[in-house]
Amino acid sequence: MEKLKQQFIETFELQDDLEKQKAIFETDGPTLIIAGPGTGKTYTLVLRTLFILLSKRARPSEIILTSFTEKSALELRDRLGLFARRLGVKLDLHELVLGTIHSICDHYINQFIRNTPLSRNYTVLDDLTNSLFIYEHWDEIGEPFRVGRRYFGRWISKWDSITRIKTYFDKITEEMVEPDELVQSSDDFLQMLGESYQKYRALLFENNKVDFAFQQRIFYDVLKKRKIGKQIRESVKYLLIDEYQDTNYIQEQIALTLVKPHQNICVVGDEDQALYRFRGATVRNILEFPHHFKNVKLVKLLDNYRSHQMIIDRYNAFIESVDWSNPDGGPDFRFDKKVRPAKSTASPDYPAVFTIWGENTREEARRFADLVQFLKKQKIIQNYSDVALLLHSVKLDYSGPFIEALQERNIPVFCPRARAYFENEEVKMTLACYLLITGYLEEDIEQSRHAGYLKEVLTLLGPFVDSPLAAYLQRMSNKIRQLSGNETIDENVMDFLYQLFAYEPFAFYLKDENKARNLSIFSSLLSAFQTYYHLPIITAKNKQALKYRLFNSFFNLLLETGLNEYEDQNDPIPKGYVQIMTIHQSKGLEFPVVVVSSLDKRYSVQKQVDRLLRPFYRREPFEPEDRIHDFDWARLFYVAFSRPQKLLVLSTGTEPKDFFRSIWEGLEQWPYVQKETLKAQQFKSRQPFVPKKTFSLTSHINVYETCPRQYQFYKDLEFTPSRTGQLLFGTLVHQTIEDIHRAVLDGEQVNEPQIADDFERNYWGLIASGYRPLGKTQKEQALKQVVTYFQNNKDLLARVVETEVDVSYEKEDYIISGKVDLLLGKDDRLELLDFKSQQKPQKDDPIIEKYTYQLHVYAHILKERYGKEPERLYIYWTAEDHRKDALQEIPYDPRLEEAAGHHFDHIAHRIIQKDYTLKNPPDKTKVCKECDFRYYCKIREV
Repeated sequence: MEKLKQQFIETFELQDDLEKQKAIFETDGPTLIIAGPGTGKTYTLVLRTLFILLSKRARPSEIILTSFTEKSALELRDRLGLFARRLGVKLDLHELVLGTIHSICDHYINQFIRNTPLSRNYTVLDDLTNSLFIYEHWDEIGEPFRVGRRYFGRWISKWDSITRIKTYFDKITEEMVEPDELVQSSDDFLQMLGESYQKYRALLFENNKVDFAFQQRIFYDVLKKRKIGKQIRESVKYLLIDEYQDTNYIQEQIALTLVKPHQNICVVGDEDQALYRFRGATVRNILEFPHHFKNVKLVKLLDNYRSHQMIIDRYNAFIESVDWSNPDGGPDFRFDKKVRPAKSTASPDYPAVFTIWGENTREEARRFADLVQFLKKQKIIQNYSDVALLLHSVKLDYSGPFIEALQERNIPVFCPRARAYFENEEVKMTLACYLLITGYLEEDIEQSRHAGYLKEVLTLLGPFVDSPLAAYLQRMSNKIRQLSGNETIDENVMDFLYQLFAYEPFAFYLKDENKARNLSIFSSLLSAFQTYYHLPIITAKNKQALKYRLFNSFFNLLLETGLNEYEDQNDPIPKGYVQIMTIHQSKGLEFPVVVVSSLDKRYSVQKQVDRLLRPFYRREPFEPEDRIHDFDWARLFYVAFSRPQKLLVLSTGTEPKDFFRSIWEGLEQWPYVQKETLKAQQFKSRQPFVPKKTFSLTSHINVYETCPRQYQFYKDLEFTPSRTGQLLFGTLVHQTIEDIHRAVLDGEQVNEPQIADDFERNYWGLIASGYRPLGKTQKEQALKQVVTYFQNNKDLLARVVETEVDVSYEKEDYIISGKVDLLLGKDDRLELLDFKSQQKPQKDDPIIEKYTYQLHVYAHILKERYGKEPERLYIYWTAEDHRKDALQEIPYDPRLEEAAGHHFDHIAHRIIQKDYTLKNPPDKTKVCKECDFRYYCKIREV
């Protein structure tokens, strides 16, 4: 063990950092790591996990490692592999339980789905689809609680009521409030709220859907089940949680329950950087963590490797200027600590902190743009992306003047969260076309709340009045207008979008990646509209309802709230653009130059929901309500002030609030700073982490081989298909057979009534997630295939080693992923079996060759992982009545396995390089016929 520790110390240069050594090597028991900004939090967490693995304290499957975002979770994964290689070790990390808290809840819910109120294929609602779900069921969730003109006696507008009630619903779930207690309250509003919540919960489960809050509550309930909870807890030897200061009550309860009785829990965070109270998070979880255990190890990482000493001194003074004492005599609301520059941090003599003070916001923006221009011209920064402007809000009202000032100087700017999606030309053009197609014109527009905007978008069609596009719009408009009686048209609402791509300017838009991604967002919006407004086809009877629901309801909501533009979550800082972002958005990022504005404004902190529901919470109040605003404000700007590496600029359009006096006072003002010493600097930015891409055989390689252009549009640009195109039959058979295997592995007795019950649950779960229903005969045939398999293979079930085997494997620059239906084992042999829900083809059928190749790809992955070749490969054709016909052995060929591996690698690299050249056009009668982009490809003569 000492040898391993010494190897870590030497390889990762830990000789002078005893606190970091303690954080990495003292792995057992409860540990709280307080990590100040820039102190190497991720680095430490990765090394701690790696040490647990290499010291044989746990296998990857016995460790849960969770972080705040998917990107940070992927960074932990990739760094683990990288650091292991630096030690000369190759780790198989595919079984590591890693992700956000929500994705980990999802992992266990799917594993124990039969012990939840959900079925397979349940849908997790995001913010928009959650609103649409409540709207869809408003007659049950909201309408019964209308008092006069006001819903719940408070709100007039339906959409406003939906937005507000969602906040209450989340809080009730996350704080584990009993709705029955609300119903029994003497307060009318709380009574209605409790009843509405009960309706909402029942409708979610009835429709096989969950919101993010319920995802956590369902996992918590599974954990509390005696047998299953014990099984899960015994499978987890170590729990490591990043960003613990931003967890909520139910997340804390999940964590505390998971680590009973071993208490091997390590939480990492910084109470000074707690930002998400508005999402239900509470800083008390990290501050009270030591009270949940005896002998908690407290480690403080305070050596900052990021920032100039002057920056550190300023933000230390700022956070210490706030009164964090507890008036009740309990622990203070902040740990005693002070960040300091690491010994290796260089702090040359130049003005590392100064101010911009304009007479108004436009003058402030002008001076900011001048500063950026100066830094680039003098080569102090190498790229515009080295500069970030942080605002409390980036809505156009606030970010607009800065964007304009930069654009006037031809400085590119990136501000995807300005909720300015509907200001993009390609989006306006698409909306204009839908106005004409649906006939939402003249009087309809005049009565719209967004009449001015809709009139403006229509003017964009002026240059195309004599174009093929105009002829198409007229043709579609007439087609809908002339519908009568029981007539329908072939097109659905989404089809129009894909047909538009055949015409200019849309064909041109698709050549521009940013514009194409905005159109992809439009496709997902239309898909949500079709789903939640139940308008899958256009008929004479629903054509009027369609246009009014589309514009008066759906787009009205989106135009009211605004929508963000595309943002690559895995690469959020595109090169060549000044970054304008919210302070929340900047969390976890760093830049050579950071300009912090909004210092002259004060924003309210949401307290009303807590105030009303607090009497029903399971723990007493924590922070004094009258001090919450200052606490949150200090934490928010502390995060902002600690993002820069080299230069911190405090900016305002009027006099800054006194709250910032401790950091503002005595600073020089731009442009009256020591420019000569500044000119002598050359700031170098660190390369942002970009996670490895993951490719699977079925979802990526096969799609790309079928048609690279389909891959580009559906996988890379993420367009939503207008029709699901998914075939229910095969998926239903696969999933129900997997349920049989899972039950066998869990030691359960399997019988035909149970199989029929699982089959029915799977069927309705698939229907709810968007699959096309089966006819009665097809459905009966699907169940027959499953039952026949069970009857014919009871002896085979005893040899099941694993079902739905994850065969992920890390390569140097990407990750292969896939699932094998069944792994069979006997005497340490490996046999691989894949199910196909069809009859066995003839020997010379090309499909046999395709499946043989597929099995050898899986064999290649298993060989890479386990270091041994599979002994046998099988295909099981479930439509055959007898096992001798159904079970087909595919001879294992080492040469084919090696060739399959090389071919997978070749295709993966073409995808990474975004090579979507169509070298061999696909079969028009099969592939193109059902593809949404056939109209686009036709005009390009593909």
